Amino acid sequence: MRALLASTLVATVSCQEAAHQDRKPGGFVPDGNMERAQVPDGTTWQLAPLFADDDSFAAALNTLAARREQLVTFAGKLGSPAHLRECLDLYFDIRLETNRATLYANLRYTTDTSSTDAQAMRDKSLDALNALMSDAGFIRQEILGLSDSAVETAYTSEPRLREYAPYIDEQRRRRARLLAPEAERVLSLAGDNLWAEIDLNEIPSDHEKTFGAAITDLQLPKLRDENNRLVQLTLSNYGRLRASGDRRVRRQAVEKLFGTLKEYQHILAGTLSGQVRFNIFLARARGYDRAIEAYLDKDNIDVSVYENLIQSIRANLEPLHDYVALRKKAMGVDEVRVYDLYTPLVAAVDMQFPYERAAEILPAALAPLGPEYVAALTTGLDPTNGWLDLYPSKGKESGAFCASLYGTHPFVKMNYFEGYGDLSTLAHEYGHALHAYYSGKTQPYVTFHYPAFVAEVASTINEKLLSDHLVANAESDAEKLFILSHLVESIRTTIYRQTLFADFELQIHTAAENGTPLTAEFLNETYRDLIATYYGDGFTIGENDDIEWAYIPHFYYKFYVFTYATGLSSGIALSERVQSGDPAQRDAFLGMLAAGSSKPPLELLRDAGVDLTEPTAVEAAARLMAETLKQMEALLARSAPAGG
Repeated sequence: MRALLASTLVATVSCQEAAHQDRKPGGFVPDGNMERAQVPDGTTWQLAPLFADDDSFAAALNTLAARREQLVTFAGKLGSPAHLRECLDLYFDIRLETNRATLYANLRYTTDTSSTDAQAMRDKSLDALNALMSDAGFIRQEILGLSDSAVETAYTSEPRLREYAPYIDEQRRRRARLLAPEAERVLSLAGDNLWAEIDLNEIPSDHEKTFGAAITDLQLPKLRDENNRLVQLTLSNYGRLRASGDRRVRRQAVEKLFGTLKEYQHILAGTLSGQVRFNIFLARARGYDRAIEAYLDKDNIDVSVYENLIQSIRANLEPLHDYVALRKKAMGVDEVRVYDLYTPLVAAVDMQFPYERAAEILPAALAPLGPEYVAALTTGLDPTNGWLDLYPSKGKESGAFCASLYGTHPFVKMNYFEGYGDLSTLAHEYGHALHAYYSGKTQPYVTFHYPAFVAEVASTINEKLLSDHLVANAESDAEKLFILSHLVESIRTTIYRQTLFADFELQIHTAAENGTPLTAEFLNETYRDLIATYYGDGFTIGENDDIEWAYIPHFYYKFYVFTYATGLSSGIALSERVQSGDPAQRDAFLGMLAAGSSKPPLELLRDAGVDLTEPTAVEAAARLMAETLKQMEALLARSAPAGG
């Protein structure tokens, strides 16, 4: 999973008023149905740093194909230090230019998904990436085949090879797990993914594809909405209906989905069981005792981090139980059920943040990160610098992301509708952007990309600092409550809920490793016990709530979901340090941003001030949730009618 504009936008949108009839006082009104040509000038990406035009992109693909042919001529020659250095020079140059092509095509496509030209460009760029991964496979094999003494000799005789030491050493770190050539060939045919150099989430297994097809084909029933209209329940509208302010509607949505899942529980259990057993097979084939060891070792993460997260959360469940109690009181219900967890806890407040105002708020909110950070942020927010594609338009993909390429500025995609959620997302994505900015100006290309494990830390710190700034400057108790409720929900869903998922994932893998069949009954019972443990006695579990696991795609992501919880808890812990006023603590965090992947991820976090083998980060998150709930309760009591 997963950067914006300056005051000059005021003049930009004012000169566009003749082209837009529906205006608010003082500015442009975002509309997802407008044509891209109607989007105000200066609010879209500038792709020239990637390619001058589509013809240049096409020419680059042809050049890359020729250079891949040159790359494979090094096969069988990497025992020579000189050839190894020349090969890696060429490989990393091709990889950078291939990434340039895939980024350009993806940015073109994401803003115009209806364009067949953009679709074709994206497909061609992905073909080039896949071809590079295939053609460069010999590099890993030959590097792993070198003895330690041969590597040291190569570093001595070819000093420039040390530039690639992080890459070479990371490849060789797991060389004891490499099997004989024939065994490697068989594992490759079976779909081995433990040596992939890209995010494992981008490599769906056949079990995950089966799960996706089964979920897509679910025959869900209809229900009556808030206006008593009969509507078809879908996975697309489930989230909205589950959050309905009408308890009847949200109850129907949850019960009808879960009831349908129960009808397919044996198919879905068999599919998940197949994924788990495939994970175990690949791990054991490479000599690991447990699947979790194999998948965390890929990213150089110790299993103790995963286990510490679960243990620490289980030791700090009181704030989650207090959250349930506050919901029960605030909502005036006799019992809190799963369908009561997603409707707003407090009344929504219409907080609007036109972009010109957002571009003033973010630098002020993120001032604790220091003047250098704020200066870079301000540059990125200036629309004339081309970092940002700001507004929605017809054919543009939903959501937001930040993408980066070594040697160019980051690219931030938004669908900015000017609400509080949009402002928070803007802060989040610029956290990613500034992480890439700091890494890019400090690291060489080999260590430019920061590890996925720390990817959400910079973004969540930004969200936390923004939340604190808005609360401190809120114009009413209602605004404070609204912002605080978003913070509480973020902690509940990202830390507590994702840890529950991680707990479930570990338990079912352990059970399968010990020979326990993963039947629907076993999966349901395991999940029900976790709901009871995490949410406590004040929460009422429905008849089919234990089937919720069956539609969660994260369980096919190979021990990835826990990183959401570690990312946010790390961000919260580091935000406390940044806000302490101690420049050394702020600089330690900025040092992590600048370090890229020059160190293992746990070491990067330790240098910044967080040790995820200890409970301190989770304790900071639990403490923040408890304090925020107390603030909310006091505000709710103050706003309650007299005698109410």
